[in-house]
Amino acid sequence: MSGSFFIELKRRRVYQTIAIYVVGAWVALQVADLAFESWGLPDSALRPLWIAAIALFPLALLFGWRYDLTTHGIERTPKSASDVAISLTPTDYTIIGGIGVATFAAVLLVFWEASQLPQAEQILAADPQSIAVLPFETRSNEEETAFFADGVHDDLLTTLSNVSDLKVISRTSVLQYRATEKNLRQIGRELGAAHILEGGIQHVGGQVRINMQLIDAETDEHVWAETYDRELSVESLFAIQSEITETIARELAASLSAEERSRIHRDRTTDLEAFNAFNRGRQLFYRNTFESLSGAKDEFHRAIEIDPDYVQARVSLAGTYIMMSNTGALTTEEGLATGRQHIDHAIKLDPENGFALAILGYYEWLSGNPADDYFERALKNSPNSVEVLDVYASYLRDTKRAEKALPVIERALELDPLSTALFHDLGRALISLGRFEEATSAFDRIALLDPGNPYAAHGSAVSTIMSGALAQAAQWSKESGSFDPLDPENPATTALIYMSLGDVENAQAELDRALELGPGDPLPLGVNAYFLTVNDRPDEAIAVARTALASQLDERWNAHNYLLRVMRDSGLASGQYDEALAWYRQIHPELFEPEPGVSAINISRAADLGLLLQRAGEPEHAKVLLEKVVSTYDENYVRGAANYPLGIAKVDALALLGRKDEALVTMRQLIDDGWRLIWRWSTVYNPNHESLRGDPIYESMLTEIEHDLARQVAESGATK
Repeated sequence: MSGSFFIELKRRRVYQTIAIYVVGAWVALQVADLAFESWGLPDSALRPLWIAAIALFPLALLFGWRYDLTTHGIERTPKSASDVAISLTPTDYTIIGGIGVATFAAVLLVFWEASQLPQAEQILAADPQSIAVLPFETRSNEEETAFFADGVHDDLLTTLSNVSDLKVISRTSVLQYRATEKNLRQIGRELGAAHILEGGIQHVGGQVRINMQLIDAETDEHVWAETYDRELSVESLFAIQSEITETIARELAASLSAEERSRIHRDRTTDLEAFNAFNRGRQLFYRNTFESLSGAKDEFHRAIEIDPDYVQARVSLAGTYIMMSNTGALTTEEGLATGRQHIDHAIKLDPENGFALAILGYYEWLSGNPADDYFERALKNSPNSVEVLDVYASYLRDTKRAEKALPVIERALELDPLSTALFHDLGRALISLGRFEEATSAFDRIALLDPGNPYAAHGSAVSTIMSGALAQAAQWSKESGSFDPLDPENPATTALIYMSLGDVENAQAELDRALELGPGDPLPLGVNAYFLTVNDRPDEAIAVARTALASQLDERWNAHNYLLRVMRDSGLASGQYDEALAWYRQIHPELFEPEPGVSAINISRAADLGLLLQRAGEPEHAKVLLEKVVSTYDENYVRGAANYPLGIAKVDALALLGRKDEALVTMRQLIDDGWRLIWRWSTVYNPNHESLRGDPIYESMLTEIEHDLARQVAESGATK
């Protein structure tokens, strides 16, 4: 009978064993909780004990069944008097199975919770020669003193990073621990730092006091401490930092080469006001918005006006001009022309400065020159500089070597494990490789580390655009725009997404905002020409395109695709090809060479020009150009590239070459890979596809895209 089994459990004192086990496990976990807290161990360290307690519970049941705890010790449980085998009913099996399932589920739950820990709570292995410099405390409530302390803190990190044997955790990560309640052992484990340097600054009148203490993060023991009382001057500050760096290198048994020793003693500037202006500029640069970058530029200029030979200020100014060009605040030509003089001056003053060499390498690449040697020298001279690693990773990604960029970013993350900017760079590199799911994980990490950080929204917007999840992309892109309200390219991009979804009302609202913020910027104007075309206002579209092209605007995010397409289609409609050809010759002379210079950026324009040349009586050159489009597309394609930057230029070229079946096969692949962005512009409004229209396979693919986007909108809760 069913009750016989539970009677046997009672006879064998299994219930007593369970009670002893539960009470004992509870006491052990409570003691461990208190002990771990006093030892500075993180909460996550308790999880293995919980897992062990749950996993050992079935063994406790088995022990209780077979053995008794008696006054004489542990004895084997005697057989029952009747010595009859226990027969289990279905109810017994159900109860026993339920206990087993519950135990297994509890273990899975603990593992799942552990997997949800944010990066900031994970324990990183510590290099014995690693160090984290916590933000300095100030002995004053004055804002200027706090700002001054941040500047000295940044500069000390830069000085320490010149010692190649040291692993110095970068500023972004250590700033997370300003005014933290976490103990040093936990901080060290989260950052992967074996040592913590902490201290404070008191700035009164013409005097400065800096006290420092180096602590072993694992044992919480003081390794070294010193207090510096000096007259306030940049010479004193830099001398103190050099002394601190040499002392730390000695205490951590880090070798210091003659060149490194020379570099850490090299003064940055001789003027305190120049130093303060430089630090203000650096703080503004880190915010990375249109407004803050402009402010950083002004502060760096101010530092240089005071001290024309201030190397760090000139390098940072040159880097700011690159960033402003990348964001569209300046054209590439303006950024190169204005910033180049500053990086050249810095290199003349300090030819082996690692960060200067990295920035110079980027300028050389933007000017069309080889740059790898500059980056190799930069890494040799500043192997622990996150700034150098970050610029190098960006260069590798921009030169189509994202696979090589990944280990560079991972190295930077070892030095700056809580950097949201580096996780953003990691996500972008993964996007370049078509690895959108991994990229999304990187952007999710940003949201865990810093909820509300704009990099999370911006990265997720790019990732979802490239994967074809446009309903999500619209939401992310709009949210990204709210973080930098002066950037006209964010709403212009959002307008493109809404138009792809067929949401004209929201597209118009975002486009209006983009044109208000940047009435003369290339992307808002290009999107406006596109919008006017698909809304049956061709004359207005032509006027916008003609004016924009005449202004010789910089190329931004394929803006010229829309502007040139409008002029080309006008010529095709009228049979007057001269004006359109003239625009293509002016903007893309490389496409008219005997061996056309087709790239990932101009490939869609090259396909469009192919049709124009066919109609204008130049079929041979058109054929050469279109065949180059096909080969270039194959060389550059990765998953998602059809959404940017390649478009579906290969489909266009194959259709124009009369290779219809190949065009349809390629289009099928691109749709399967997630191509959705500006799909109507690329098909319904695209004369390149005349030979495909009416084909049932082609038309069914267009219907498939339309239905998929409608599904996305419905599932996202958005309304048209």
